[in-house]
Amino acid sequence: MKFVLTSTSDKKSAKKLVKKLIKPKIAACVSLFKANSIYFWNSKICDEKERILLIKTAVKFKKIAKFIKANHNYEFPEIVAFDADNAFKKYKIWIEKSTRGKR
Repeated sequence: MKFVLTSTSDKKSAKKLVKKLIKPKIAACVSLFKANSIYFWNSKICDEKERILLIKTAVKFKKIAKFIKANHNYEFPEIVAFDADNAFKKYKIWIEKSTRGKR
């Protein structure tokens, strides 16, 4: 099981990506968070509102990264994965069953 982190520019883009992740069972669950991101881009400091997506999945990283890149509204999106093997057993089993066959 893993958590995959990405961000989008707004709520509409976030929800569109979430539905594309949930429907084919690439993700079992996605939590959305409002964020204010400050970053350096094209030689300037940017201060933007974003939506953070915390994706819960058992899908292999290469597959989910390829899917996110193909369906994301950013030129090169943030895609960071964290293994969560020490999760509550029943929750981990639910994530694995919810994404079964998509590894």
